This record gives sequence, C-alpha cells and structure tokens, in this order.
Amino acid sequence: MKIPNGYCDLRVESVNGEIINAFIKHGYALIAINTTVNCSLLSNGGLTKKKRKFTECNDEDDEEKDWVPTPKLINNNDSKLTILNRLTIQISNISQLQKILGSQNFKLYNILAVEPLNDKVFQDIVTSPSIDIITCNIKTSITPKDYTIAVEKNIYFEISYGPMLFNSNTRQDTFTLAHLLYIKGKSKNLIITSGAANKLDIRNPHDVMNLYPLIKNEWPQDTYRLSVFVATMPL
Repeated sequence: MKIPNGYCDLRVESVNGEIINAFIKHGYALIAINTTVNCSLLSNGGLTKKKRKFTECNDEDDEEKDWVPTPKLINNNDSKLTILNRLTIQISNISQLQKILGSQNFKLYNILAVEPLNDKVFQDIVTSPSIDIITCNIKTSITPKDYTIAVEKNIYFEISYGPMLFNSNTRQDTFTLAHLLYIKGKSKNLIITSGAANKLDIRNPHDVMNLYPLIKNEWPQDTYRLSVFVATMPL
C-alpha cells in the first residue's frame, strides 16, 4: 500500500460518512480506525467463564474461534482519504501478545498498538519488533532505559487529545502523561492522536500542531492556547 503524504490521525474510534467528511475538510490524508481488544478478559485457555458458556450454547469451538475481531472495514471510494485499520491490545503478560500475533484476523490490520496493564509487560514489549505504538497512562512505570530501547526499535508513544475535551480532570491526566514522557525520553517518537468517536472530537491539524509546545512543556502556562484548542469545533 502506498502511504500518502500529508496529515494523519492514527487513532479514530468510530467511522461514518460524517467523520470521513470532517477529516477530508480538515485536510487529513490518512486515518486509522481503531479496534481494542482487552486480552486480560481471556483465560489461559482463551475464554472467560461467561464467554465460554455463550460459545457452548452456539456450538463454537474455543480452539477454532479467533478472538481478534475483524477490522471495522469501511467502503470509501474517495481517494482524498486513505483509511487503515489499527488494532490496540491491552495485555497483562507477553504470552497474550504472542497469541494475538498468531491470529488470522490480526493479518488484516495495518497497525498494532499495545497498552501494557502492568510494569512487567511494559518492560517486555519495548523489545518487540512487531509493535508500532505503545499507549500508556499516568500509572505506567517508564524508565529512561526502556524508553530509549523502544525508540531504537522504532516504536512510538501515543497521546490522545480526545480526553482533554471532556473535563479538567482528564485534561490534567493527559498533561501529566505528556510530562512523564518528556521527563523519561524527551518526548522522542511521540505521536498525537484524536481518539475521535464523532466529528466534534476532530481538530484541525494546525490546532493539533499548536498543542505540541504544551505537550512538550515549552509553554506550560499558556492557558489561552489551550482554551482555544478545547473550544474549537469543526465546521
């Protein structure tokens, strides 16, 4: 696949005609539609008790069931916007990553992001050649050494600006995470995504670029710039 030049948003939670049109109007060239799988809900054999009962009632074989869902495919004939499929997996141990990599449906995705659910698995995934993006939260324990290893493996760290639009608490959490990534790795290999679930969550690429100095702690007191970003709504 030929990747177009231009602005991109590598985490969009849902897609429809309105969202696609909003991204095109804002000048984006590429978006990635995200599907999230919480692997901690799978038992060692593959299923929780509740899900196992459901599949038994439907005569499904646990071993044959692919627990990576098919991508959120979208029929888009507009050449102005390239749409990729992204898989985000939440894992508590490295064996869950190996299970996902062996999935047939996994091959249908273009991007793999991993959200580590504990410190041990974070240390394990930074050396994986299969991972494109690591998504963290403020509780994730990151060392400068692990950050450097991830950068050397061409793994990117992610901050989504979507939570900043909800309330002051989630906004502060986002800045706390941004500060953590700056302290541990000088914000190297950092991407900003929207996490957009509807068209009102989408921001103009230039507004997102104006957010970078805030994320990288260059203007920590620039409340005017932040208020403009949060208040801006797409036409």
